[in-house]
Amino acid sequence: MNDNVPPLFAGKHDWLILLALLAVSLLAWAGHNYGSHSSFSGACRVRILTEPPQEMLFSGPQAQPVEIRGRTGPAVIEWGSDRKIRIKSSSCPCKTCVNMGWTDSSSLICVPNGIVVEPTVGDGQQVDAVTR
Repeated sequence: MNDNVPPLFAGKHDWLILLALLAVSLLAWAGHNYGSHSSFSGACRVRILTEPPQEMLFSGPQAQPVEIRGRTGPAVIEWGSDRKIRIKSSSCPCKTCVNMGWTDSSSLICVPNGIVVEPTVGDGQQVDAVTR
């Protein structure tokens, strides 16, 4: 048997570096998942990409599901008791938008139906991206 097996790591302090990186990663993940969604009020903007384009603003959760008409037919948007939102049903063929489930921060998009549901966080005036 060969006793001259090279070490798995280069030095003694490599474990400390790995543990520090793991701790920073866990803190970043926890801050992203638990700290950023607290200001969602249930308000959203719904855009329907038809000719002419339509836009609806909802200032908060609706008591009843809302039916909207997209390019391929109706879709139903529903608010949950925990202020999350989802596309409950849609007339699109593959139902990817329905299978996306509940959200309080990311947009729900039904491409065949031309529907974009964008939850607004806080006052709705926050910039999420800038392009040139």
